[in-house]
Amino acid sequence: MSAQREELSTGRSYAGRSPDERRQQRRQRLLDAGLQVFGTVGYDEATITLLCGTARVGTKAFYDEFPSREALLLAVATDIVATAAAHLEQALAAAPRDLEQRVRAGLTAYIGFLTEDVRRVRIAYREIRVAPLEAERQFASSAFAALVNEQVAELGVGDHARDNLLLALALTGGVGELLNHWTGVVEKPPVERLVAELTRLFVAALR
Repeated sequence: MSAQREELSTGRSYAGRSPDERRQQRRQRLLDAGLQVFGTVGYDEATITLLCGTARVGTKAFYDEFPSREALLLAVATDIVATAAAHLEQALAAAPRDLEQRVRAGLTAYIGFLTEDVRRVRIAYREIRVAPLEAERQFASSAFAALVNEQVAELGVGDHARDNLLLALALTGGVGELLNHWTGVVEKPPVERLVAELTRLFVAALR
């Protein structure tokens, strides 16, 4: 039995690290590999062999952590979107109670985080559409729209005679389409222009 297998079976430390620590590190290597592979060659070309080679783990180790490459893609995309949403919420909390300023601050934080690494945008807004994960993508869009809807209510804008969730979903779709376009073109528009166009769209729709 190898030292690593003995460690996992007995629970003893190996190279100064516990089995849980080594497994967490292995999982993180797979997540990092997912970011690199899905974010560069894309889902269709991201074979298990390529993902394992990039992460420096065996195939068995991959399946110990993730049941499929779709599951790894979803885990990577979820982490990206959750971190972007955290940046968005922090920016909204710090912004003044002015519609345009709050919209601009939120979009700047959200889009800024995503676009500082093009792999993030590609995974969250392109590859997640390529993979058979439509239900999960729609769930994420609905969560983003719900946040927009909450902000509309808090600021006292929009049509208060009805729920503004459908409008929020439409605006969320605009964000997704623009980021998907930005990912796919060689001559990428400046991020500031993305924020400006979306801010104009949000403010016009919400007012």
